[in-house]
This record gives sequence, C-alpha cells and structure tokens, in this order.
Amino acid sequence: MTKRILFILAVFAVVAWCREVPVRYWVVGESAEQEAIYVKTQHDTVYLRAPNAEELKLISSLDDAENNALQNTNGQEVEEDDDDDDALPAKDSTSVIMTDEVKKSMANGDEPQPAAVVDDGSGDDLETALEKEDVRLKHEEIAKIEEEIRQRDIRDSIEAANKNPFIKFFRLDLKRLYDMENKTMIDLTLSNYVVPEPVVDEEPEMELYPPGKANLLVLSNPEACSLFVNGIPLKQVAPDTIKNIKPGKYTISVMKVLKDVEWWGSTIVKINADSLNTVTIPVQRPSTRITLNTDPEAVEVFINKVPTENIMPQYMTDVVIEDVKPQASVDIYLRKVGYRDTMVTTEIKAFMPNFINVEMQPVLDDLPFIEEQKAFNAERSQRRTGRYMLLGSIAPFLAGGILWYFAERDWSDAADKKKAYNLSAFESEDTKKMVKDNHDLNHKGDIKGIVAASLGAVGLGLFTVGFIWSF
Repeated sequence: MTKRILFILAVFAVVAWCREVPVRYWVVGESAEQEAIYVKTQHDTVYLRAPNAEELKLISSLDDAENNALQNTNGQEVEEDDDDDDALPAKDSTSVIMTDEVKKSMANGDEPQPAAVVDDGSGDDLETALEKEDVRLKHEEIAKIEEEIRQRDIRDSIEAANKNPFIKFFRLDLKRLYDMENKTMIDLTLSNYVVPEPVVDEEPEMELYPPGKANLLVLSNPEACSLFVNGIPLKQVAPDTIKNIKPGKYTISVMKVLKDVEWWGSTIVKINADSLNTVTIPVQRPSTRITLNTDPEAVEVFINKVPTENIMPQYMTDVVIEDVKPQASVDIYLRKVGYRDTMVTTEIKAFMPNFINVEMQPVLDDLPFIEEQKAFNAERSQRRTGRYMLLGSIAPFLAGGILWYFAERDWSDAADKKKAYNLSAFESEDTKKMVKDNHDLNHKGDIKGIVAASLGAVGLGLFTVGFIWSF
C-alpha cells in the first residue's frame, strides 16, 4: 500500500512538471496521420486532446517549417504565395442568352450583354403569389429548425468535451507518435510517460564578498598586482580600495606575472567598520603551499588522515603550510568542539598559494554530540599523555642503568679492598686505609644502587601507565 501511494505521488510530481506538445499520431487501421496535442501516457493509455485555435496556428507553423526544410533539403526553392499577382479577374456569373442579336454583336467584336429578365406576368396571379409565400415560409421554418439543431449539437459537443476532453488510445494501437515540437518520436513502449519541461541550468552568480559599509586600501609590492578576496578575483589592480565590504576576517591576496610565472602574496586581514583599513602585501617567490583559513579559528587540521584517538592534529588554523607537493586530490579534515566535523577535497596546484576558506557549521541544539566530541578529545589527550609517559620512561631506565653500573663498580672495588686487608698479616696504616675505603665504597655503591632501583621503579611505572593509557 505504501509503495502504491509513493508511486501515485511520484506520478503526480512528474505530471506537475510535464508539458503538452503538438504531435502527429497514426492509429492502426487508418491510412493517414492526424494531429493533436499530446498530454501523457498513463497505465498504457495515451491521452491526447484536440488543439484550440492558438495550437492550430502553432501546428500549422511547425508543418510549414518542416515542409520548407524538406524542400530546401531536396534542392527546391520555396515560393511565397502572392495573392495580388496570382489573383484572377472575377468572371461575371450572369448567364448570357445567345440570341440572334447577341450572335450578330459578337461577330462585330462587341462584348455580349446579358439578357434582361423577362417578366412573364405570372407574378401578378394572386394564387401563384400565395403559393410562393407558403413555400418561402416553409423554407424559413426548416432553416430555423436546422439552426436550432446545429446550435444544440454544438452545445452538446462542448459539454462532452468539458466532461471528457481527452482522446484516448491504447498505446499499442498507435503505429507512431511524433513530437512535432522536439522533432522526436515518443517511445510507445513506455507504459507511463510525460514530456518533461526543459531544464535550464542557470549558473549562480558568484558573490565577490559580503556587502557592507567598510573599505580596505590594498597596497602591493611591486605595484600593479591583481587583487583577490578569499581566492575570488576582483576586477581591480593594487593599489586600490575594496569598497563596501562587510567587516570581518578575509584572506586578501595579490598576484603579478613576472617572467611568465605567477608571483603571489597573501595575508589575513580583520576589517573594522569604523576606520579606513590599510594593508600592504609583498609578493613572494613562487612556491607550492596551502593557505588554510577557517571560521572560527583554532581548528584542528588533518591532511589525508581521518581523525582518531591515536592521531593528533598536524596543524591549527589559520595556517600557511609550506613546501607542499602538488597533488591532484588531497583530503583535509577539520575538527573543533562545538562544530560539525568537516572534510574538504581539493587540488594542490604547483607554485600556487592554494587558498582554502572554510566556514564551519556550529552545533546549536545537539548536546549529546558535543559531549561525544569532548569525550573524544579527553580520550585522545589521555592517549597522548600515555605516549609521552612511554617516551618519558626511557630516561629513568637509562639513568637507573648507568647508576647501577657505577654502583656495581663501587661494590667491586670495595670487595677488592676487603680481600687486600684480609690477606695482611699485621695491622698497619695501609690496612686501616683499605678498611676505610672498603666502607666508603660500599656506602657509595649502596646509595647509587638505591637511586638506580628508584629510577628503575619510576621508569617501570611510567612505562606501565603509559602503555595502558596509549591503547
């Protein structure tokens, strides 16, 4: 039932955008084509209607144009009718009775004259006159009755046409159906068809910049540079004033062709409404770069990378990305809490500034979406912190290892001192010194060992927490 309703609505929508065209149709079993106005084909029924006076004139003009084109194709010249030149003199329809006098006058070269009507005197008879009057009255009555019948037939035909104005045919009963306006055959294999309205593609007029009451004086170095606002060219050359612009943030660019190469310069300008704004822009040596500006600012930028918790933003707007390789297509992802995520696909042209201006759509009444964005940023921050902790764990491990190495050396020296004074047979100053050195080395080694173990514990803790937070 739902599909049926949708189909009916679709048909109504199509019919609303259809148009009626003059056609020639040929019905199976008939020997000649006829002309009508095509309405539609619906459910295998072709709906036509009789043309009105205006449409008859249109059909006649289409016929004439088609015949003229055919004659021109065959090499024939189309002659226009001239009623004044081709008009023949009207002949007198009065009959001429060939009497002896007429024949004699014609033999002498005179024009024959029509014979006069001779009244035989029968009109003076009263009875004959009454009979003629009766006949005349009967003829008038018959003519009146015939006129009433004709008028009634006209009214009936008009009422019938108003009730059912269509001429209906089953589509397979037609041999052909020719669209005279578009000069194409209407496809009779279709069970539903209407002639659509021609689609006219109107290119929207590009707005150079939002109109306002502010002015901006642009100076360039060198002079005589073409002016651009947000990458849209103006029909102006610097130095010049951009008038009637709306206050706000714009990318103003200048371009000059030097040695057959385009030299560009650009800057971001915040235009105020209460003063004459002035900016000086020097052109720069040609290089391939991306000039990315967004509204609002401080938007995260990801180039050819889909934002995830493990991928950090590469840039923050507004930014000029230098030393970019020319590419046929590059995907730029933009993110900011409180705004819809945006992706821009563009071409990076060589030796061009490649202006990209994006106005992001704010999220107004979707609090759950904003909370998801905040949770995403929190998760990403935690993972970033975890990675920093993983990297930070390297230093304690390295420092602890070095201290442990020095502690091992102190303990080894202390063991050598102890072995030396244990081998001594008697107590001396050297023996006392070796005992003292043994104690000092053991103490230093113990301190270094404790510090090394502490650093190792810190490194292990950082590594463990960082590993957990990073994934």
